[in-house]
Amino acid sequence: MAITLSQFFRSCTTLPNRIQRHNLREFSQVFSSQEAKNASNVLYTFVCEKKIPRVKSESAVIYIGQTKQNLSSRYMKYAEAFCSGENWPLYRYIITHYGGIKIAYLPFDTAKSLKQAETELLNDYYKLHKEYPPRNFQRG
Repeated sequence: MAITLSQFFRSCTTLPNRIQRHNLREFSQVFSSQEAKNASNVLYTFVCEKKIPRVKSESAVIYIGQTKQNLSSRYMKYAEAFCSGENWPLYRYIITHYGGIKIAYLPFDTAKSLKQAETELLNDYYKLHKEYPPRNFQRG
């Protein structure tokens, strides 16, 4: 049975804190938490406080991903890139207009591959909104 966004959000956990400002300190605070260090083999989403208009309807989900690493290891290596370059204007805009970003995650067993689960979640998002989340540029 395919995983849906509704199922994901009924069962997920969120990392403590939100990224409220687009800066290295905020990003590091979220991804250096003990919870982020313990969250491995997970399906995860970046979610802002307010919903963003989509082609069809609206959604607060801005990214869907998966990692076998823990979330801290997956993202701390990108901390500086997140706060610079082409990422800066997009995340700054999202935070300014749609509120802080929280990270929701769901630990996954090995019965279904993480990649397959990510693809199913992206497909469900696409069915609901007729496009992928703003930070996903392709299917899983």
